[in-house]
Amino acid sequence: MKDFFDRPWVYRVIALGLAVLLFIYVQNNSLGSTVSNNMNQEQTAAADTKITMKESLQVEVDTDKYFVTGYPEKVDITIEGSKSLVAAAKNTNNFRVYIDLRDLKTGTHTVKIKVSGLNKSLKYSIKPDTTKVKIQTRSDRTFPIQTKYNSNRIADGYLVGTPEISPETVRVSGAKTEVAQVKQVVAQLDLSANANSTYQQEVLLQALDKDGKTVDVLLTPQTAHVKLPIYLPSKKMKVVFKQSGTGTSSKTYSFSSSVTEVTVSAPQNVLAGLSSTLTVPVNVNGISSTTQKTITIPKSTGIVDVDPAAISVNITVSQDNDNDTTTSSSSSSSSSSSSSGSDNETTDSTTSSEDSSSSSSSSSSSSAED
Repeated sequence: MKDFFDRPWVYRVIALGLAVLLFIYVQNNSLGSTVSNNMNQEQTAAADTKITMKESLQVEVDTDKYFVTGYPEKVDITIEGSKSLVAAAKNTNNFRVYIDLRDLKTGTHTVKIKVSGLNKSLKYSIKPDTTKVKIQTRSDRTFPIQTKYNSNRIADGYLVGTPEISPETVRVSGAKTEVAQVKQVVAQLDLSANANSTYQQEVLLQALDKDGKTVDVLLTPQTAHVKLPIYLPSKKMKVVFKQSGTGTSSKTYSFSSSVTEVTVSAPQNVLAGLSSTLTVPVNVNGISSTTQKTITIPKSTGIVDVDPAAISVNITVSQDNDNDTTTSSSSSSSSSSSSSGSDNETTDSTTSSEDSSSSSSSSSSSSAED
């Protein structure tokens, strides 16, 4: 027996056997755990659960012919069943909640709210499960969009231009009796106090009756883009240049520009007090020769804007006219003196000629006597 265990192959066989037993043990435990987990998962999935969701209520009706009111936009639906099916219904939302009015005529009706598309294994309940609806003959009309605003919010002296509305018209749909009450569709502008700049906004539209009350109809589109120009009045004024500063002595300054008038913007009461010309001073200090200068247009009290704000002025410099006059007077005096001398010479010449004639006559007389 002792010799039997001394042989190496005996231990090898024993080790192999132990390894096989250990493998079988581990496999059995793993299989049992897997089966247990699968059973737990199946039981969890099969377990009932319940959720409540808000769903939009759809309406089946001939919308070209009828207009329906009175039903709620959304209802509560509670779904109950296995977790997997409930989760699938919630995630895919492949069911719908609706009311079927296709076989009904005009008037008031109480109808049952139905559900379609849910798995048959699921249970559900709807709250409310019925609704009262009013079916009326449909009417459609097109209205121009008008703007409304509080004119007291416009800053003093500012003007309001023609509003720009996009789109310019709106379609009004609804029950025939309601649409007949609509007198205008307006965009109510919410202007800030002392508004002094152009208003531009997307505005909600309202359908109003003759008393200015809102009518329950459908508007397409529901909003419009409105631009309301708010601006200062303006007038054109002729530009007149005036010398400012003494400049260089014995020099004369004159001014010209390609810009002959400017646009002045101011509140209406300020514009009313302005003349048709605007005096622009041009400073000539330090200027001794013809040049060009950019002059900023002055703003008197109340003027908000001048366009253009600055203009280029040509400054022409010439010799003072007083010096030219003095020089001219001196030349004129010299001329007179010369002229006078010439006249004397002419007179003397004439006298001499006359004397000669007299002498000649005297000589002739003496000869005759002899």
